[in-house]
Amino acid sequence: MASRPSGLLIGGEWLEEGELAPVLDKYAGTPVAEVRHASPAHVERAVAAAAAHAAGHPLDPRGRSDVLCAAAQRLMDRKDEVVADYVAETGFTQTDAETELARTVETLTLCAGEALRLTGEVVPLAAAPGSETRLCFTVRVPVGVVGAIAPFNAPLNTVAHKIGPALAAGNPVVLKPALMTPLSSIHLCAALLDAGLPGPYLSLVVGPGSKTGQSLVEDRRVRYFTFTGSTQVGLQIKQRSGIAKTHLELGGNCATIVCEDADLSLAAELLVRGGYRKAGQVCTSVQRVLVVEDVADELEGLVAERVRALAVGNPHLPGTQVGPMISEPERVRAARMVRQAVGVGARLVTGGDGDGPLLAPTLLADVPDDAELMSDEIFAPVIAMRRVADLADGVKLANATRYGLQAGVFTQDLDRALWAAVHLDVGGVMVNDTSSYHADLMPYGGRRDSGYGLEGPRYAVMDMTDPRTIVINRRKPPGAEDRPRGG
Repeated sequence: MASRPSGLLIGGEWLEEGELAPVLDKYAGTPVAEVRHASPAHVERAVAAAAAHAAGHPLDPRGRSDVLCAAAQRLMDRKDEVVADYVAETGFTQTDAETELARTVETLTLCAGEALRLTGEVVPLAAAPGSETRLCFTVRVPVGVVGAIAPFNAPLNTVAHKIGPALAAGNPVVLKPALMTPLSSIHLCAALLDAGLPGPYLSLVVGPGSKTGQSLVEDRRVRYFTFTGSTQVGLQIKQRSGIAKTHLELGGNCATIVCEDADLSLAAELLVRGGYRKAGQVCTSVQRVLVVEDVADELEGLVAERVRALAVGNPHLPGTQVGPMISEPERVRAARMVRQAVGVGARLVTGGDGDGPLLAPTLLADVPDDAELMSDEIFAPVIAMRRVADLADGVKLANATRYGLQAGVFTQDLDRALWAAVHLDVGGVMVNDTSSYHADLMPYGGRRDSGYGLEGPRYAVMDMTDPRTIVINRRKPPGAEDRPRGG
C-alpha cells in the first residue's frame, strides 16, 4: 500500500469521512496512526451494500478460492509493514507478530481449499414408503450477510478465521475489529480487495462496541454473527441478534494438569510458553497449573527459573519475549487480582509488580479456592499453581469454573490421558501439551460460558452455509418396466 487506507470501508470503497481517532503504540503510548470511525449510518450503509449483493451476485467457488490464496500472498509481500503495525498496535513481540502472520496465511489458504470442497449430500429418499420415484439431495448455500466482531488479542488470525470462512462460503462480510487494534484488519481487508474480491463483499467499520457494534448486532439483515470476546458481551450479542445464527468464542480460565509421571522439563517449557506469550492475553492461556503433590516442588522450581529468565519490555526489540498488556488499566486490574490472591493465602514466587502497561511475568503457588483467579479470567501474564492429590482431584478442580474452553494434561499413561479427556468438561483436551495449543485446521470451541460453535475453516464454512433440500420426482419413461423389489 502506498498509503494506509482510512479505516472506513463501505462496500469495497475506502471513505475519507467520519471522525478521526488515534491508534496508540501500546508500549510507548504515542499515536502511530489515525483511523476513521464509523457512525451508525455508516454501519447501515455497509449492511445494505452487503445485503444487496448477497441477494443475487454469488461469487463462484473457484473465484473465492483464488481471492483467498492471492490475499495470503499479498500479506506476505507486505510482511515488514504488517508486522510493524501489529507490534505497535498490540504491544506483542515481533515473534508473536511473525507467528500470527504466518498462521493467518495458513488460515486463508485452508479457507481457499474449503471453498472448492463445499458439498451437500444425497438423501436415500427412495427408502421412504411412497417416495420410491423420488431423488433427494442437498446443496450448501451462503447463509447471507455475516457480521464479524473481533478481539484485540489476535487482530490478524482471529479476523482471518471469521472473514476467510465467510468468503469461502460465498457470504459478504461486515467486519468490526477491536477498537484498539484496527490496523491489522485494514491490512487484511486491503489485501483481499487487491486480490480481486468484489467490493460489496467486504466492509470494515471501526468504533466502540456500544455504538458501532450495537448498530451491527441490531440490524436484522445480518444473518450470522461470529464474535470473539468476553462472555458478558457475547451474552448481549446472543440476546440482541434476533434469530440470526451466532458463533461465540468467549472467555476462559484454562487449567493444565501435571501428573507425577509427566516429563517435567517438557511441561515447564510449554507451560511458560503457554502462560506468557502475548503477555498472557490469550483465551486459552495457561492460567491454572494443577500439579500432583509428589512433583509440585520440582515443577515449581523449573517453571520459576524459566519465568525469571524471560526478557520483558519493549516489544519492538527483537529479543523481547513479553511486552506490555493492552493498556495500563488492564495491568492495574490484573495486579489487583494478584494482590487479592496473595491476600487470601497464595504465595508469590516471582513477579507481581509493574509499571504503566507492563506487568512482570508472575508466578503464584499454593493458590486457594477463594482467590479470584482460580475461577475468573485474568487475561494477563500470570500463572497460578495449585497442588492436587491425584489426577481425579485435578480434573475436579479444573472443572470448578463456569468456563470450558480447553485443558492440558501431562502424563505418560495413556489410560490416564483418555480418562481425563472424557471427564474434563471443556471443548478440547491437549495431552502432553498445555491448554494453549491450537492448530488452525482443527475444530476449536468451548462449552458453558466459553461459548459455542467451532472455529477451524472446515467447520466454520459449513456453519456459515445452510443446506437446501432438492427433491426430484422422476417419471417412468414410456415402455420402461419397474425394477422388481426384493422379497
